[in-house]
Amino acid sequence: MAFVLLALLTGASVWTLRTPEAKPADASPTEFSAARALRDAKVIGKEPRPLGSPAAASARDYLTRRLTGLGGQVTAEARPVARDEEGTALVASVTNIHAVFPGTAGDDAGHLLLMAHYDSVPAGPGASDNAANVAAVLEVVRALRADGGAARNTVDVLFTDGEEPGLLGAHAFVAGGTLDPANTVVLNLEARGVSGPSIMFESGHDNSGALSALSAADRPIATSLADEVYTYLPNDTDFSEFKKEGFGGLNFAYVDGSAQYHTPGDSVANLSTESIQSQGDNTLAAARDLAGRDLTQLREGGDDTYFTVLGLLVRYPRALALPLALLAAAGYAGTLWYAGRRGLARGGVGRAALTFPLALLGAAVVGFGGWQLLCAVRPGYADLSMGDSYRPGWFRAAFLTLTGAAVLGWYLLLRRKVTAPQLALGGWGWLTGLGLLTAFLAPGASYLFTWPVLLGCAALLIALRRTGPGDAWRTVAVSAAAVAAVPLLLPVIMLVFPTLGLSLAVAPLIVMTLLVTVAVPLLGLLPRRTAPVTTWLALAAGIALVLTGIRLDTFDAAHPRHTSLAYAWDADRGTGHWISSDTTPPKWTSARAGSEHTDIRAKFPTFPTTLPGGLATQAHIATAASGSGPAAPTVTVKSAGEDKEGARDGTRTVRLHVDPEPGTSYVSLFADTSAHTVTGAEVIGAHVKGGTNRPTSAGPWKWGFALWTLPADGFDVTVKVKGKGEIPLRVTAYSRGLPKGAGPLPEDLTWGTWGANLTDVTAVGLTVRG
Repeated sequence: MAFVLLALLTGASVWTLRTPEAKPADASPTEFSAARALRDAKVIGKEPRPLGSPAAASARDYLTRRLTGLGGQVTAEARPVARDEEGTALVASVTNIHAVFPGTAGDDAGHLLLMAHYDSVPAGPGASDNAANVAAVLEVVRALRADGGAARNTVDVLFTDGEEPGLLGAHAFVAGGTLDPANTVVLNLEARGVSGPSIMFESGHDNSGALSALSAADRPIATSLADEVYTYLPNDTDFSEFKKEGFGGLNFAYVDGSAQYHTPGDSVANLSTESIQSQGDNTLAAARDLAGRDLTQLREGGDDTYFTVLGLLVRYPRALALPLALLAAAGYAGTLWYAGRRGLARGGVGRAALTFPLALLGAAVVGFGGWQLLCAVRPGYADLSMGDSYRPGWFRAAFLTLTGAAVLGWYLLLRRKVTAPQLALGGWGWLTGLGLLTAFLAPGASYLFTWPVLLGCAALLIALRRTGPGDAWRTVAVSAAAVAAVPLLLPVIMLVFPTLGLSLAVAPLIVMTLLVTVAVPLLGLLPRRTAPVTTWLALAAGIALVLTGIRLDTFDAAHPRHTSLAYAWDADRGTGHWISSDTTPPKWTSARAGSEHTDIRAKFPTFPTTLPGGLATQAHIATAASGSGPAAPTVTVKSAGEDKEGARDGTRTVRLHVDPEPGTSYVSLFADTSAHTVTGAEVIGAHVKGGTNRPTSAGPWKWGFALWTLPADGFDVTVKVKGKGEIPLRVTAYSRGLPKGAGPLPEDLTWGTWGANLTDVTAVGLTVRG
């Protein structure tokens, strides 16, 4: 019965993570229909629409018409913005689309902000990232309006521009102060793949009230573990800009199918309508609840720890994380003491606890070693931009099965000298320690370890009290920890795999090790041969799954291999270079960039200043024939010298006019700060802070900006500089597309990185005197 219960819990936990069936276009008007949303997604996501492109303008016109048709008061005004907190400053003229649907509460109405970005990367049409989510917002608004008119609160819709280069539209909107964090709640929709269930992976400040709205969804998927992990990752969404300014809210995304992410494969043909339905159902349920609430009181509940169990959202004040962890530690200590009195905790508990790192080591070997093996057999895996293959299910199942075999092997080493309850107590000691550690460092994650210990200790204490030595019910009692661990840990394993990809499989496999450890003592109830037979079967099954995956998960025209290639032209020296960041370039790429892996910073010290992404460090590079290359941008020094204000403190003002060639995507300007200090700059009406915004960049080029929207007649730049002598500057123009000599990309290859592919780089250096 214990095994049956765990099997049912496992099946139910997996079932709750499935995506719902997509509802047809004739579904009830008050329901979310993926089929209706897909109509908009097809229009918006038919072609790439990067910031400033004609396709982005076309999408903007379409969305303005749709929002107006839904009854919104729509504004779409261009605004210059500079995002210059860290790294190369990003500058652009962005055009956000803001629609207002007034609420019935008048001055007492709060604001429910539904948000998604409408731009895409240049490499692909962005049907999933983020046309599908823009379409989902439109469908949510339509369903809200179908409820019978306006809601209590004002519903704002914000379709942001320039998210892909660096959250520029969201940054501009927040800086504009249009909405007040005190009475606004934000629901943001994102995607980092083309399939998978909708996950609420990040919440805003004082999240308790917003989370209560998510309870209205049918089967929400959420965990405060994701909130904690996300704070340590270098990833951001538009929601980040609002969260920094104190806004509350919820951030939704689906993340599976990441091999298509930011590639031409992010198309309507590869888009999962079930994922749109999942995203829409969760968003509509939360929006419907929040639209009728007094949002000024939403923040009064503080922050919660939260997670879903069998489709139900569980939450409690985050402040309880430490008391619960301490209670679990006290319960564990008490259980250990009482078990010792009953003759159960001698030697074996310590032996189990001290040898448990062997099981963790097995998981690490499977995760890291397995990925290295896959990359050795199929080198193209190493260059998948998100570290996940097109059909990763075979390898995920293989890694999980092999990790289970590793834990069973650890159990076989111990079972002659360690009883099942002792094994459980040894494993619970690790859970107790992790619960205390996370309660201090990441309170939202401590629930994963605290509740299995509390439930397991309670059940074992009861069993010890009521049963005698050798009673099988003691072994059954320790399975209570698994009853808690399965619905808590299994969803985390299932969600972390697509989030981190196979390349970082070690993380979910460590969680898998903890899960199997709390369940494996039940093997003591079965015939003695069961454990070794199960171990060998798991090992064989894991190997079979790996071999099956290798055979089926191949690269072809429908599942092309990722590659990167850029052409860098140095206008000063009249030399060009083909550059690829691929680990092992395919034949087509290596025929241009060569097969030698080179430290670009050492061999070509001027290049890292201007190259995007991973091309700036280790890459394959081949020198092209010298001669004439792409036309460099024309840079004119209009003036350089001290103005009246600068004469007092030695500041000089440099005024430039930059005229890029037609078709240029964006332009960067970098300054040599070794003998000068840039105090600020003005470009297209935006102010860029001075100082050293690129402190870790190669060479002396420690300050710079990139302009992502280029006026047809060029643009003026005003730079304020302190310091005497000549001022070295470097201007670079980036264009989509390679020189004609590159030839067409084979159909079994696709561009795999956002910043480097399909880009020609033209650079010009100049020295300003004055």
